[in-house]
Amino acid sequence: MNEQNKRVTGDPRPVLIVGAGPTGMTAAMELSRFGVPIRIVDKLLIPSTTTRALAVQARTLELFEQRGLSQEMLQIGNRATATTIYGNGKCLGKVHLEEIESRYNYILLLSQSETERILREQLVQQDVLIEQGVEMIAFTQLESVSPSEINSGVKAVLRNQEGGLEELEAAYLFSADGAHSTARHLLGLPFAGKSRDQSYALADLYLDGDLPDDQLSIFLSEHGFLGVFPMGDRHFRFIATDPENHPKTDSEPTLAELQQICDADSHIPLQLRDLTWSSRFRINSRMLQTLRKGDVFFGGDAAHIHSPAGGQGMNTGIQDTINVSWKLALVLQGKAVPELLDTYDEERLPVIRSVVTKTETATDAFNSDNAIVHQLIARIAPVLLNTHFVQQLSTGLISEVASNYRSSSLSQTYHPRGDLRAGDRMPDLDVLVWNRDAWGDAQLCESHLYEILDPSLCTLLITGGDMTTDLPLTWEEQLSPWYGVLKTHQIAPAPNQLAAKVRFDKSFGNGQSFLLVRPDSYLGFVGGQDALPELIKWLKKWFPWTTNQS
Repeated sequence: MNEQNKRVTGDPRPVLIVGAGPTGMTAAMELSRFGVPIRIVDKLLIPSTTTRALAVQARTLELFEQRGLSQEMLQIGNRATATTIYGNGKCLGKVHLEEIESRYNYILLLSQSETERILREQLVQQDVLIEQGVEMIAFTQLESVSPSEINSGVKAVLRNQEGGLEELEAAYLFSADGAHSTARHLLGLPFAGKSRDQSYALADLYLDGDLPDDQLSIFLSEHGFLGVFPMGDRHFRFIATDPENHPKTDSEPTLAELQQICDADSHIPLQLRDLTWSSRFRINSRMLQTLRKGDVFFGGDAAHIHSPAGGQGMNTGIQDTINVSWKLALVLQGKAVPELLDTYDEERLPVIRSVVTKTETATDAFNSDNAIVHQLIARIAPVLLNTHFVQQLSTGLISEVASNYRSSSLSQTYHPRGDLRAGDRMPDLDVLVWNRDAWGDAQLCESHLYEILDPSLCTLLITGGDMTTDLPLTWEEQLSPWYGVLKTHQIAPAPNQLAAKVRFDKSFGNGQSFLLVRPDSYLGFVGGQDALPELIKWLKKWFPWTTNQS
């Protein structure tokens, strides 16, 4: 290992997080969980109370469950189990969200303000203070003063609501301050993409009519599209192409204007009422070509913005953050090599590019006023939506459970026994687990797999072999240097559950396998019974130091 990549025992400087939306607060939650000192600032004096993002996808719910957040979200959110597409005065087909390969096989519709409230309350429990009314107005990246430094850090200038200035030196800067990111502008990074000329109307309101409360409804017409999404108790999110194409700066759409759009687009009689709020907007599709510049990282809208089609934006930003936070924490604590941070770009940029491309394609199709395009959709949609392949593909993309990091340099697969590969999301299976408790007593217990995965550690899962005996001593000795960042479980299919066994065998194969799950629940290493030496090499490459320190 070269001199620049020497181990450090922990950088006392905080990570500066700019922006306290869902992306920034998730970063604060994750880093503080790992014991990393942070400062999180937001230029707003008070948190926003508008609904904005509405959809919480399955992948986000899986990750939030491990962090103790999903239960309250499920209690107050509304579950949509299908998306129904209408055109030419009839139902063209449905996307059946029950096909999502997750226990959360639906879209949870929940106001972004509620998601943010739950995150803020979690930060209070973790003794994290959000500094409202504080804006980062400038920063510089520092130069290394020693060849042993793994990072130089940044010096930022913060301005509070009274105009007072503070200089802060931070180990890293995480920009989560939205589409007008200060750090992105100061670094001069191109935000490549395009803006649409078409205007859209957005509103939260109540309506009466024959629309189900558990489905997303999309109406396609020669005027564009209308989406009506249920939030429960006849409260709906309304989003539609504005046929008058008003400028964004025009006054908010009135209830009468929204009713007129609804009447033109929907063949189902709907009566709108009790408008909560409304606005006009235009769609931008833009993304950075790198998520890192030196010691500055970008996530969420600061890194990518796109059409709201599919409800991906907030979820993609949250998953950006969960990807990079554990890597930052382990590098700062001297438990991982600095090159681990390079995998953030490798892993998230392809996912972001896919989201931007697919939402642009969907928006082009839904928003088209071309009669030929509408006729094609009307003919093709019923056929495509009636195939299992298209249902699985579309639900996997919408829910974000299909995203993988197989091409990452962090992912290594060696003689796998089942379908799973390094870089895949670990499915949440029902399993039988062999454990020893704090007193050293051994026990077998049934569990959901995600209940035994630790979001603060890597988890090594071993399948096959005798489930009633401990690991061989030679294995224990070889793995022991990494028990500071690694815990081990032996697992088998849950008993008396045929469907669970079939899924287990398909995922892991028969016989012995080694699967190392990262703190973000993606697989870093997958190998068959002869893979232990390769796993040790993988651990030495990314976590080369003994890590028994706290």
